[in-house]
Amino acid sequence: MAIVTLCPQCQTGFSVQPEHLSAADGWVKCGKCEHLFQVDQHLFEMDDPQPVQEFLQPLSKPLQADVKHETGQHQDSTMVQMLMALLVFGLLMQFVLHQRHVIAARVPELQSALQWFCKPMNCQVSIPMDTDLFSMESSTFKRLDENTFVFEGTVRNLSEGALMPPALELTLNGEGDVRVRKVISADQLGLRVPLRPLGNHAFSLRFTLDPSLSPTIDGFRALLFYP
Repeated sequence: MAIVTLCPQCQTGFSVQPEHLSAADGWVKCGKCEHLFQVDQHLFEMDDPQPVQEFLQPLSKPLQADVKHETGQHQDSTMVQMLMALLVFGLLMQFVLHQRHVIAARVPELQSALQWFCKPMNCQVSIPMDTDLFSMESSTFKRLDENTFVFEGTVRNLSEGALMPPALELTLNGEGDVRVRKVISADQLGLRVPLRPLGNHAFSLRFTLDPSLSPTIDGFRALLFYP
């Protein structure tokens, strides 16, 4: 069984003798690329070794300047990596800050985290409100008894992101004139925040009118809007 080391820079293999491990605190110089390294950190055993090279240059304790040069290069490389990581992190945070509304719409589960992220910077995270991104898919208006009515409908979110639910303006007509106009909030309609992407959201509104108005109602108009 032979003990072998590999140069970490050029991957050249060299046989190692016991005296190599104690001489010069284990520091060696590769005979091929002249890279300085500690031999005891790059050892492995070979049961049936192939011929490997001996060190072409005598083992000797490396000059302090050489060790400092190698250490300095390692520190410079570490510093560059840290600066690059900070730069990438800063760019990522800037992207999240500018796209926070879109992210909250696409992934509503992240809204709380985004609000926490914005708190130190006094920014706000809001779910989009866009009347072009939803539609009233169906609606029915029924008289349940002499003075009680029910209006039911379905709001569809047409976008691939979440939306704030709209309010409803319900206008009841009678004999060509407007008799009643009601504005109902999304909460009163039972529409949850937010409207899930590409989803249908049903609502039902039941109400009673004054007996003097109820007999005159013969039509309605419904409009979804953001207050």
